[in-house]
Parts: sequence; C-alpha cells; structure tokens
Amino acid sequence: MAWKLPSLNRRAFLKTAGYGGAGLGLLTPIGQLAGKSGPEQTTDADDTSYSICNFCSSLCNLKVTSQTRNGVKRITKLAGNPHSTLNRGKICARGQSGLRQTYDTDRLKTPLIRVEGSKRGEWAFRAASWEEAWQYIDAKAKKAEIQPYEWTMVGGWTSCVFYMSWAVPFAMANAIPNIIASPMQHCVTTGHIGTDMVTGNFNIHDEVLPDYDNAKYILFVANNSSIGAVSTCRMVRFATGRKRGAKVVALDPRRSETAAKADEWLAIRPGTDLDFMLAMLKVMMDEGYYDALFLKQHSNMPFLLYRDSDGEWQPLTDAEGRPRVLSEGSERLYSLPAYSNRNGSDVEGNPVDPALRAPDGFEVDGKPVVTVFQAQLAELEGRTPEWAAKSTGIDAETIRRIAFEFGTTRPAIVDPGWHGARYQNMMMLRRVQAMIQMLTGGIDKKGGWIMSGEFHHKAARMIEAREKGEPAGPPFAALAGMPFAKFVVETFSDGNNFPHGRPGWAWAYSDQERAAGREYVALPVMADTGLKESVEGTLQWNGEPYRTRAVLINAANPVRHYYPDSRWKEILGHPDMELVVAIDVLPADTTLWADVILPNSSYLERDEPALYGNGVNHDLALTTRYAAIDPLYDTEETPDILLRMSNIISGSEYGLLQWVEKLTGLPAEAVKERYAQKRTQMEHGAFSAACREVYFEQTAKRLHTTPEAIDQTLRERGIYQEQDREALLEHAAMPRKLPLPSESGRVEFFAPLFHALRQGGNRLPNFNVLGGHIAAECRPDTPMDMPLAGDEFYFTYGKTPTVSYASTNSNNPVLAAINQFKREIYGGVWIHPDRAEALGIRTGDRLQLRNTATGQQTEGDAYVTRLIRRDALFIHSSFGSENPKLTRAYGFGTATSKLIPYRVEPVVAGFRSQEFTIKVSRLDQVAATDPTRSANVLTPHPSPLPEGEGESVRFANDSIGGVA
Repeated sequence: MAWKLPSLNRRAFLKTAGYGGAGLGLLTPIGQLAGKSGPEQTTDADDTSYSICNFCSSLCNLKVTSQTRNGVKRITKLAGNPHSTLNRGKICARGQSGLRQTYDTDRLKTPLIRVEGSKRGEWAFRAASWEEAWQYIDAKAKKAEIQPYEWTMVGGWTSCVFYMSWAVPFAMANAIPNIIASPMQHCVTTGHIGTDMVTGNFNIHDEVLPDYDNAKYILFVANNSSIGAVSTCRMVRFATGRKRGAKVVALDPRRSETAAKADEWLAIRPGTDLDFMLAMLKVMMDEGYYDALFLKQHSNMPFLLYRDSDGEWQPLTDAEGRPRVLSEGSERLYSLPAYSNRNGSDVEGNPVDPALRAPDGFEVDGKPVVTVFQAQLAELEGRTPEWAAKSTGIDAETIRRIAFEFGTTRPAIVDPGWHGARYQNMMMLRRVQAMIQMLTGGIDKKGGWIMSGEFHHKAARMIEAREKGEPAGPPFAALAGMPFAKFVVETFSDGNNFPHGRPGWAWAYSDQERAAGREYVALPVMADTGLKESVEGTLQWNGEPYRTRAVLINAANPVRHYYPDSRWKEILGHPDMELVVAIDVLPADTTLWADVILPNSSYLERDEPALYGNGVNHDLALTTRYAAIDPLYDTEETPDILLRMSNIISGSEYGLLQWVEKLTGLPAEAVKERYAQKRTQMEHGAFSAACREVYFEQTAKRLHTTPEAIDQTLRERGIYQEQDREALLEHAAMPRKLPLPSESGRVEFFAPLFHALRQGGNRLPNFNVLGGHIAAECRPDTPMDMPLAGDEFYFTYGKTPTVSYASTNSNNPVLAAINQFKREIYGGVWIHPDRAEALGIRTGDRLQLRNTATGQQTEGDAYVTRLIRRDALFIHSSFGSENPKLTRAYGFGTATSKLIPYRVEPVVAGFRSQEFTIKVSRLDQVAATDPTRSANVLTPHPSPLPEGEGESVRFANDSIGGVA
C-alpha cells in the first residue's frame, strides 16, 4: 500500500513553532539573540570547545561552537565530536538542539523560596539570593529538628553518572541512609540485573555496547530505546551493521522507529516477550544451536545440581564449597576453582573436559544429580513454540525459524535492552535474553556484546587486586559489575554503617512487611518502596517511628516519572513533610511541590568537576566538559550545593571531602587546600573547580603525564584516548582472558544471587534460579490469549526521539516545534483503525482512558494508525507536563503517570507499569454511556494479517521510512 508521510519544510516548522512572538524569536539564529542584528555587528572571535551531551544517558561527545560579537559570547552550534569513537561525530536532534536549553526563556535564573501561606503544588515563589535560600533551609531544618535519617535524597536521570560521585559521599558524610536513584527502579535494577545475573555486569547502559557494526543478525526485544528513541552511539553502529547486511528482527506491539528499520517486525502481544524468548531458548538448546565448547569452558552450565527435601535446587559442592563437575564420558567427579574464568582444570591442576549432561540416573550420596544445562532444559519443559504462540500471537513456525536463524548465524546479537519497568517478568526476560546471547558465546568478541573500555579497565584492576589479596581501592573507582552492586546494597541496608544505627527506610519497610506476613521487596536498592509509609508515620524501626520529613531532589522529576503522580503529590504535600528542596535547570512538575528551588547551571555553562570514562565506548578513553560560556544566571553547581547542604545538616563540610576520598580516591586534603584558594576567587562553583584541578593531577599521575598535557589534549580533541578495543580484548576479554565480575567468574545460567534469596525464604517464581516462566498479570487470573472486551486494550508506552524520558527538554523550542508538527504521532493515543471504527473514534477525537484495575482516568487525543496491534494502545511517555512555567511543554500530550498505579515486583521494586488494561471511550459519549451495558467481545487474531497485526510483517528497508 502507499504511505503518505509528513515532510517538515521550513514554513511548516516555523508555523508549528509559533508560540507567539517569543516562540518565533527563539527560532532566530542564536547569534542574533544577544544584541543588535544586522551588518553593523562585528565578530570578535569564534571558539570551539568540547563537552558531553546531557540530553540522555548515552553521554555522547560534543563539539561546541561559540561566537563573540560586540563582546558578548554566545553558543551558536552543537555537533558530534569528530574525534570521538563513541558517537563518531554524530548527534541526534536532542543533542543538536541542546543549546536551546541554555537559552530557554523559562529557565530557573535565581533561587526561589515559596511565598509564605501558599501551598505546595502552586507556583507561588519569590526570588531570593543564595545566602537567603541557605538561611531559609537552615532555619527550617533547625526549627523542625530534622534528623539526618529523616532526609531523603532523590536524584539521577541523565546526570546520574556524574551525580553519583557526589551524592553517595554526601549521604554517607551526613548519615543519610535514604537515596532514591531515579534510574534504578526503572532500568538498572529492574531490567539490567536480569542481564547482570548472567554476565556479572551492573549497569548495562554504561558497561555493554553491542558490536552492531560486525553483527550478522540483530534481534530487538521490548526495546525501541537503544536505536529509535535515540541513542546515537548505538544508532551509528546499528546503521553500519545494517549497511553491511545484518538481518534485523524487532519484537514490538507497535511499529516503532526501530521496527521500521527492521527486515521483520513481529507484532507481539504486550507482556508476552518472555514466552517468545523461553520458546526460543528451548529450541536452541534442544536442537544444539549453541557453542558447546564455550559453555563447557566459560559458564556454569556443567556445574552439578541436586534437589533438596523442599524441592529446591542446590549446587553440588565439595567440602570447601567449590563446584563439582563430571568429565565428558565418565562418572568421575572433579572440583573446580570457586572463582575462575575457565573450567578446563580442576583444583589440583588436572585437565577436565566438563560434561554438559550427566548420565541418566546419575546419583551422588543417593541423590539424583544433573548439570545446570539439564536442569535448565527441565525448566523449559512444555515451553514450546506452540505454547508461546497462544499467548504471543506469533505462530510457532516463526518462533522456531527465528531461533534457528539466530542460533546458526554467527555473530548474532540480541539487544540487551533498556528500561525494565513494565511487567513483573521483565527481569526474567532480560535474563533469558542474556542466556540466549551467551549460548552462542557472543560476549567480548567481534559482532557480539562487547563491554566498555572503562569497564574492562576497572575489572582488570579489581581482578588483579583480588589475585594479590589486596583491597581493590575506592569503590567508585575500583569496583566493577556485581561487586559494586553488592557494595551499594551492603552500605544502605546495614544501619551499622551510620551513627544512628538505622538502615535506609526501604530496607526497614521490607523487614516490617516481611515480619507482618505481607508482600515485601527483597532488594529495594535505592527504590521508593516505604517512602510513603515513612512520610505518613506507619513505618517503624526497632519499635520507634521512622519518618521522612525532608527531601532533597536533584535532576529528578518524580511527579512525572514515578507512578502514579498522585502518590508523589501526596508525599511532597503531606503536612508532616517539613522541607522540600529541589535542584534543577528548568521548572519541572516536581519543582511545583518544593519549598526552595536552587537553580543549576546548564551543562554547557560548566566545567565538570571530574574526568570520566568515555561512556559506553569499546575504547578506553577519558572525557570531560569545558564550559562554552560563563553561566548566564545566578546558578550554582551540584557539588557546591551538596557541600553547603552538608554544613546545614551535619555542620561539617570536611566530612563530605573525606567521603569523596573514601569512595572515589580524590584526596581530601588536596581538595580542601585548593577549595580555600578558589572560594576567594569565585562566587559560584569553587568546590567543583577545586575538585577538577585535583582530579586532573591525580589522573596525570596514573597516566605518567602532566595535568597540562591532559588538558591540552582534551581542549584540542575532547577525548584523551588511552587504548583501543582490540588491545583491550587482547588481554582483558571476559571470560576468555579474564573472569567476569560474577560470583563464579563465569557466565552464570544458574543464579547464585537468587539461590541465596531463595534460601532466605523468597520462593516466588520471580526468584527462579534458572530461566523460567512468569506470567504478566494484565488481567489477573485471565490468560493473555483470552478475549478482551470491545473497548478494552493492553496498555503500552515508549520513549520519543525528541524527548529523553519525562524530562523538561520537551520545553526546548526546537524540539517542541518538532513535537507540535508531529502532534498526532507524538502526542496522540495510538489505536488500530479496526478497533477505532467499532468505537466510533477518529484521529483527533478526545478520549477518556480508564485503568480497569484501579479506575485511574485521564484524557488523550486519538491517533488512528495500523502501526499498532489491534489489542493494544500506545502512548509516548515524554509528555503531559502540568507546570505552566514550562510554556512550550505545558498541556502537550498525555501523562502516563496518570494511568499507572503503584504496583511493584518483589525482587527490586521494579514498576509493573504496563500490567493492566485500559478502557477507552470517546469523551463526548462518556456521559451518555450506560455503565451496565455489556461490551462487545474482541476475539484475538492468531493468524498473520497483512496490515501489521499478528505473527510477523516483513518489508523492504525503505518501504515506510522512519515514521512512528
């Protein structure tokens, strides 16, 4: 069929950007905004500097062009850094338009204090000086006698990599055991730990970048973010792989940006991706589509297991707790080293050829014993393609074919995925995906998953220290993967790490709920579970109330990106909440609920206080930010804000410096001395500047060079290259050269973490030690293949190419113009025409959306399209701002946080944010609708349909372009 797509010409673009005169003015070339326009202007100088994009967590390298006219310096252009092997000189629409954030007329320009007598949730603030803001915070904290453990920190999103090195030391220095790290509940723990339990990583965003360039087969599952929404450093590699002929398959209920670039779009039923992958795993294991030598030598697949009296899988170990295996073709038991990257020799140095299968009926001490490989196959019993076809809507033959293609094509990649917070089975989905990737041996080798240069560097140093029996060093600088995750858990879950003896309230709440026999979260790592109870006074610790009475929010917008928005409004607006302090660049929805707003410099106005590893880059390199211009307004840097807050909370700034040294290695005395000098020279940013200078000096010592040499290279190129990936893989490829940072050093199909949790009483399917089935409960007690009511839909959402997450860059004038131009697509509620026709819905109709489980309601505008399954609705999650001070974002689109209830899975409190259905009505018909009427029934379509519904759709690469 023919497709008519919108084209964005200059006239249409300017029209959609017309937010009155101010909107059009912001589309004037930046160089003309600061002063006169016309030929009488003189250009004093052009300048190039280098920076790091802050518009998503890809952290692409930037080349920044600035121009000085009549003594006024302005940023005129952002581009990808051509010297960067991370994003290879490319940058997405968000990155290119990032300078408009700096010049956004809605920016926070000075500290703001809530007007006395006004309520949180209202924009009722007065301008204040920094000193007045500090005095206000100090007076409030002292008057209310807020204790350190009554503070909660909320922070993260795109600044999380930079924020962590200051936020955690701040928490420890001030005895604050409570941090909600925004990406954790959404991505890092919910989805990534599924992958991590197989590979030993911790944060997939920063640690694993698939080698799309050299892959011959690429499979995307529950993930449009890596490519379509948009991670430039991944997209440039994907584009290269695509040009080189890689076959691309995308599982997605919607024909997303990524699916539009695929050879094959599998329009899968929402919540059933795990079923598809389990069937695929079974086929690959049954049919031998795996690298047997890799599994034998570098995984725990040959390790032996038995079932105890409770039916629980237990590892068969020797007296020292070391794993035991059988050698191929014999029944002799061998003990292997507990931690190693190879299974080729036993503990006495004897060669071993580990068997993937124990002989039938094999027993040890009267107990039947099998290998992990056999136990996993048993777990997959019945999980056939025919079984998966019933729930997924993808026919069995297609599932079997995809398993064959993936399993027999080398090298192949299943993308590890972003954003786990969707269903309770997302952690298991990511885990099974990793198992499938590992079956082919596709890790740290060409065309597979390749870990970042920084991760290799950290892991190699950590392993070397372990072999020498020495401490690894400061955790943030020296711990990689799961050892770092364990450090975080142990720090905040143990009250003995704080002078008041209290763990984080999330851990206290978990203990309380468990003791009461109620559902609880096993590992609430920097999650929000228990926060509401601590605010409301229903949380106890050792028989005493455990309260949250003050919140410090940095670079986070929980009213928009946590669920539901009403929950956070109740938390922040509670009468017992004494103080809410927010740090931000723009007035987000959450700043409406603050008492004090502290304005942050934009990322183009600051020198970063540290040097960083170059993101998710296969090469080992360093990068940082150089300020393109001086701050335009009365703003401050985050480390300096945390330093001053330390004075208020604990009365000591030096404690923060000491904890920065303990955790990052930055020497406290040197920073203290340099800070004393800087504060006499600088009104703002003195602490950040002091840290930066000392950081350069420390790095120069490590690299056996000078700070000046590093600075010169970074100023000239934006990148300080240390080692390319080929050299890294030559000596540090994991697990072929070095152990993985997993429990055993090998790839782990049997999960030691879940084994330990099950031993502690966590027996739900979510804690399965093997890859197993967990049903998505969109309709409790109702199978996914059962019919929906005629006005009922599965709910899905996703990210937008123009907006990162739920951030305020939706207010960026250029991006807002694009959003307005594509208003129906980006701001609309996607619904299939067959369903829309039956409900009398046309594009543009105002709809009422109602959560069938909770009754939550909101409104949206219909976008009728065949690029969505018949049984699903889709909404872009980037919109729905309620703060009128965001003049270009306010009121655009539908806020998903209005529909999503507070429901979490039991491992890490990951949000089950799509695990319900939605009832849809035209708004003008709602009042006339009889709620007692019987709805028509929608029958599922198990067979393929040509318009994009059902099993699979194949199309040419250029057939429909990139619309979505």
